[in-house]
Amino acid sequence: MANPIPAAGLGSNLDVTGLVDRLMSVEKQPLTKIQTKQAAVSVKISAYGTFKGAVSSLRTSLAGLQNNASYTTMSAKIADSAVANVSANASADAGTHSLEVTQLATAQRLKSKSYANITDPVGTGTLTIQYGTAKENPDHTISFAINGSAPTNNITIDAAHNSLAGVRDAINQSNAGVTASIVNDGTGFRLVVAGKNTGTANSIQIGVADDDGTPTDLNGLSQLAYDPTAAQNPARMSEVSGAKDATFLLDGLSITKSGNTVSDALSGVTIDLQKANSGATTFTVAKDSSTIKKSIDDFVKAYNDLDTTVDNLTGYDPKTNKAGDLNGDAAVRNTYEQIRDSLTKIVSAAPGGFTALAQIGLTVDRTGQMQVDSSKLQAALDKDPTAVQGLFSTGGKTNDPLVSFVKAGDSARAGQYALNISQLATQGTAVGSAAAPLTIDSSNNGLTLKIDGVTSSIELTQKAYVTPADLATELQTRINGNSAFSGAGVKVAVKENAGVLSITSSRYGSASLVQLSGDNVAKLFGSVTSTTGLDVAGSFGAGLTTGNGQELTSADGVTIKITGGALGDRGNVGFMRGLAVDLDKLIGRAIDSKGTLPAQIESLNEQNKDLDKQTADLTAQLDKKEQRYKDQFSSLDEMITNMQSQMSYMAQQLAGLNK
Repeated sequence: MANPIPAAGLGSNLDVTGLVDRLMSVEKQPLTKIQTKQAAVSVKISAYGTFKGAVSSLRTSLAGLQNNASYTTMSAKIADSAVANVSANASADAGTHSLEVTQLATAQRLKSKSYANITDPVGTGTLTIQYGTAKENPDHTISFAINGSAPTNNITIDAAHNSLAGVRDAINQSNAGVTASIVNDGTGFRLVVAGKNTGTANSIQIGVADDDGTPTDLNGLSQLAYDPTAAQNPARMSEVSGAKDATFLLDGLSITKSGNTVSDALSGVTIDLQKANSGATTFTVAKDSSTIKKSIDDFVKAYNDLDTTVDNLTGYDPKTNKAGDLNGDAAVRNTYEQIRDSLTKIVSAAPGGFTALAQIGLTVDRTGQMQVDSSKLQAALDKDPTAVQGLFSTGGKTNDPLVSFVKAGDSARAGQYALNISQLATQGTAVGSAAAPLTIDSSNNGLTLKIDGVTSSIELTQKAYVTPADLATELQTRINGNSAFSGAGVKVAVKENAGVLSITSSRYGSASLVQLSGDNVAKLFGSVTSTTGLDVAGSFGAGLTTGNGQELTSADGVTIKITGGALGDRGNVGFMRGLAVDLDKLIGRAIDSKGTLPAQIESLNEQNKDLDKQTADLTAQLDKKEQRYKDQFSSLDEMITNMQSQMSYMAQQLAGLNK
């Protein structure tokens, strides 16, 4: 900082401050020019940020237009919501349906005998919980068929959990598909076990391996056994309420389901049953264009906001003689014109005859603002929502219900693709050659499998199976319940034919393979033939295709899925790339990290940095110059003061001489 300037008039009456200020005002003129330029650059940076924000908002609005599901949304409304809740997806058909619920699905609930305290000891050992269907036979005996899709769960009850409360905690921590609670019913404390899944196929069977060595008595952990095929014993677990299926009438047809949420009775419609015996009600399924209309409205607003922003930033107001902060800026004007022009192009591959926005009611007026003819837009959505989708988004259209569009790469070209299938996808299988034994013991219960590249081992429950189907169900349950397989998404179906077992992977294609190993393979299967799955193959458009499971990809990156049907000609698949897709890419090139606008902003920021440096350098020079002026004028002030002092002294001396 410059040294302070002595006050004027201290002897010489020389205005040092005023002289320095007037000199520095001249010296600072270059600095003022730099600061003015820097302010202009800052204004421009802020204006670019405003423009970039408006362009980004337009890009955000494009996401809704590229959501293909929103074009074919269906909705469902029910007259009496106390009976059920209903919803619909794009695969649902419009119509009105009747519904009457006669019974809700319930889960089974079991209770133990009464205990005096929750700390009373129960016993130690292992509880085995299985699920299946309890059925009364013609001779009035009860049979229990294991549910092959539900895993078997073993729960260890150790010394730390041998009380009634401990058993409850062990069950709840096991994630075995049941919940346990303790209820005081006035006679004492009872353990209540309730299934999590409803339906008769999820009835519970509780087996016990009692550490006291006798699982069939009424002591120890055996008190918690429950066998639905035997008479209920109040000293063991007994049934409070049974597992029931839901039963209802849909359009007059009687339907039974294991759960209260039904999604496979009416295509594309989910029915959540709420109340039984409330009489018949109706529900209606209809097209719902509200979602896509909102997306279009959001897009129009974002475009109009951008248009207004561009006018404000680049225009000129003759009334105020004031130009916008980016008036004459080529980068802004070019970017906006590209966006505007992209919305006027013709989408030649759009299906249904809609090739321009004007055909669905979107036009730009003389002021540059986009307008929406709501009635025309609604008519277009009612006529063919997929055609409207083709104007905006990426998608495919086919009349073959077993062929569906999956995705398309950036290089994919819009158009019609001829499809011819030479090979359908298949699943990997392992098939035995001899009937499996129905008695499973420690000599043949272990098996190692490699399924779809995942290897693990299982153990079958040791017992005598009634039928080969029961053994097939047990094998399927053990494989699908194995954590290594389920964790990798591996799943199989096990079937039997004349007692011979076969295992089929749920996966399709060349990665699908089932292999068996170990000493027990021959005992259970005989010799095994493993067949690797095949990928779908055929021609799809021009050039080579690639098959992966049920998916077939064209040379330029259009992927479809073929889930069945005949070989040979399967018609055409129309692929469209709409305006929103191309506009999204155009905006990306403008505003992404290496785009036009960030480059312009970065250039202005560099200018600002350079001007900052010039300001700092020049300010340092001016500070030195100002100090030099101060020093010089202070010295002059001192000299004048001294001279005035000498003149006064001489005047006094001369006056004395005259006297």
